[in-house]
Amino acid sequence: MTEEEGGHENTRDDTSAMSALKGMISFFTIWHMDITQREMDSMETRFHLVPVVGLLLGAAVLVVLAIFGYIGLETGFGSSFFYAVLALATVYIGSKFLHFDGLTDFGDGMIVSGQREDHVRALKDTLVGAGGIGVALIVVLLSVSAYSTVGLASLIVLAPVAEIMVKNAQVVGAAFGEPGNGMAGRQVAMTTRDSIVKGVIVSAVAGFVMYFISMWVLDLVFGIQIVGFTDFIVTAFAVLLSGIVGSMLVGYAMARTANKNFGMVNGDILGATNEIARPVVMFLMFIAMTLVI
Repeated sequence: MTEEEGGHENTRDDTSAMSALKGMISFFTIWHMDITQREMDSMETRFHLVPVVGLLLGAAVLVVLAIFGYIGLETGFGSSFFYAVLALATVYIGSKFLHFDGLTDFGDGMIVSGQREDHVRALKDTLVGAGGIGVALIVVLLSVSAYSTVGLASLIVLAPVAEIMVKNAQVVGAAFGEPGNGMAGRQVAMTTRDSIVKGVIVSAVAGFVMYFISMWVLDLVFGIQIVGFTDFIVTAFAVLLSGIVGSMLVGYAMARTANKNFGMVNGDILGATNEIARPVVMFLMFIAMTLVI
């Protein structure tokens, strides 16, 4: 292969990566972009890049928390519960409630009695039953509890990073899942064990960037330094490691559960994985940061 040919190949790879990100942003968020089949194909073959979408959603959470946190600092308005709801509302709205919809479908599919066909039928049913409402309620309450417990300062640092980690859980879930015949079937089929390694690398880099920016905002807006510069790297490592490990465990557990009960991992399962991973990674990251500090 000549240098010129290698250069063209790298250009095509870069274009495909950008196409994948464009497709993911348009599909997974409210930021609509004009996409073609090319972007959809790239998105399916490079699903390990989805934590970058979490970076964008995390940035939105950071902005919202910084603004309302500053208002609360000046006026005395606000509470830990209020900030927790704000953070969660931002990601729910920012993702068009797409993953939340998957969570309710997953709940219906898991609660129903019968054979595998009955579970799949409930999973794909457009109507939401008691199982879907119950599971969604439990997960939301756990998320609100976890977010409101950590306090505003820790929430500003950890909530944006959590959005990256929950996307890593999706990568792991897709890698261990059996593909179905639905919209996400090819996406799951094309996500391999190698994708897990790539997803972890993307999550670690994006998570470090988000952690650094969040710390900077916390110091700039509120004048709070949780740790000194010497301990920053150690704290960041502990937070990112715990978040990545937690997201991988949730992704694997969800894939195993879905394969057993539905015989596949589809878009609804990936959405449910996203939501279920959130309180888990928040709890683990907060414990890790607290122990280091």
